[in-house]
Amino acid sequence: MRKLLCSLLLASGIHAHAQELQLHYDFLKERQYLTGTFEIFKPDRLGSTFMFTDVDFNRHKGGASLAYFEIARKFNIPNKAIDGLNAHIEYNDGLLISKSETPIGIPINRAVLAGVGFPVKLGNFVLNTSYLYKNIQRSNGLDGQFTAVWHQNLFNDKMTIRGFLDVWSQPKHWNDKNKKTAVLLTEPQFLYNITPKFSIGSEVEISKNFVVGTDDLKVFPTVMVKWGW
Repeated sequence: MRKLLCSLLLASGIHAHAQELQLHYDFLKERQYLTGTFEIFKPDRLGSTFMFTDVDFNRHKGGASLAYFEIARKFNIPNKAIDGLNAHIEYNDGLLISKSETPIGIPINRAVLAGVGFPVKLGNFVLNTSYLYKNIQRSNGLDGQFTAVWHQNLFNDKMTIRGFLDVWSQPKHWNDKNKKTAVLLTEPQFLYNITPKFSIGSEVEISKNFVVGTDDLKVFPTVMVKWGW
C-alpha cells in the first residue's frame, strides 16, 4: 500500500500537493488488474494529517475487489535535541470482496499505531522514519512497525524517486496467534514528470511474508500515472 509520501515532501522542504491521484496497472500474469490510489495531505501549525485509500479492481468484469485506507496524524514536538521530532498516531482498515458469483465482504484486520518519528539525513538524502507500537486485531502480545519514507528529485525535477519501507510483526498463522513473524513491504516509485502535476512511471511492490499463504519474496511491478493538485 502507498504510505506517507507527502509527509516527507514537507519535511524535506519540497513543495507538496494537497491531493494526489494515482492509477496503477499490475501487468504480471498472476495479477493483471488496476489499482487506484487517492491521497490527501494537510499540514498545519501543530503538525500534519495524511490519508490514502487504495481500491483494487480485480473482481469479475473489473469490479472493485479491495478497499483499504490509512489515516495518520503527526504532532510536532518542539525540542532542541532532535530536529523534526513528532508524535505519530494512525489507523488502518479495509475490506476484501470475494470473486464468487455472490460476493462476500471479508474485513481486513484493523490496526491502530502510535509512536514517534523524525527525519534522518544522509547527505542530501532524507529518510522520514517512524517507530510505532502496532495493535492489530486478532493478534496476541506486542507488535511493532518501523516505517521509512523517501523522496528525491533528479535532473532539474524531471525525474523523481520516492517510496516507503514498512517492517512490522504479526502472527505467523492466524490460527496460532502466539507465533510471530516479520513482514516486509516496500514500494519504490520511479517517475518522469511531464509537468509539475502530471507524471508517468513505475512502482515496484516488493514483499516478504505479506502475501497470504506464502513466505516467499514477491516482486510485482506496475506501470502508473499520477496527477497531483
